[in-house]
Amino acid sequence: MTIDLNMIKKNMKFYKTLTLIIYIFFSITQSTLLSQELKKEKSNYKKAEKYFFTKKFEMAEILFQEEIKKNPENATAYSYLGDIFLQKKRYNGALSLYKKALDLNPNISENYYRIGQVYYYKKLGNLAIQSYEKAYEINNKLKHSNYQIGLTYLMLLRKKDKTIEYWQKYLALAPEDPQYESIRRVIELLKDPNFKIPEIGSEISIEEALLLGGETLKKIKRDTTDKKADHEKKKSKEKIEELYLDDDL
Repeated sequence: MTIDLNMIKKNMKFYKTLTLIIYIFFSITQSTLLSQELKKEKSNYKKAEKYFFTKKFEMAEILFQEEIKKNPENATAYSYLGDIFLQKKRYNGALSLYKKALDLNPNISENYYRIGQVYYYKKLGNLAIQSYEKAYEINNKLKHSNYQIGLTYLMLLRKKDKTIEYWQKYLALAPEDPQYESIRRVIELLKDPNFKIPEIGSEISIEEALLLGGETLKKIKRDTTDKKADHEKKKSKEKIEELYLDDDL
């Protein structure tokens, strides 16, 4: 039996070509599938952001959780999820998420700001101030960090001089703030040497003290004033924490 070497060579060449075609086909298929998967992941992440900014936090939370499972190095996803937890007053969970985001990227100033908020709500004044100061140190565009520091000194640490210092600094940095006049009026009240900040646990809130001119007013005078000016009484229910909202962070 004669072996046709030319035929063998032709067959080998054919099989090599076929193998190459199959390899290229599968490579293209795999690449296409991978591309589609990446597009899907990006699409889900964009959906999560959209849900977040339209305040559909339940759906956003689910998608951000999925994103973290697939991309555990995505610092921004942890930040978003931390914001959702903060909205839900799940403070310990929010704190863990912000710290994880900072582990991945220590230069995201907003995370320090949010940690400051968490500590504020947990009534840990000194820790809140440290976090706000760090946020402003990294990014001096976060001007409202100074407002939050002043607020912390007023509401948690009860220090008039420090509140005045940081709120004056804030107003100098943010003259365009729509609450400028409200904050300025509070500063003027705090500067009054006769004004005394109510002690923690006092039956008079800081809002009431500011409205009525100080805790030194006798309770009977406060009651009489409330009856004569019911609309002013309603104002006392407003929380000074709500003077400045930071939804644009």
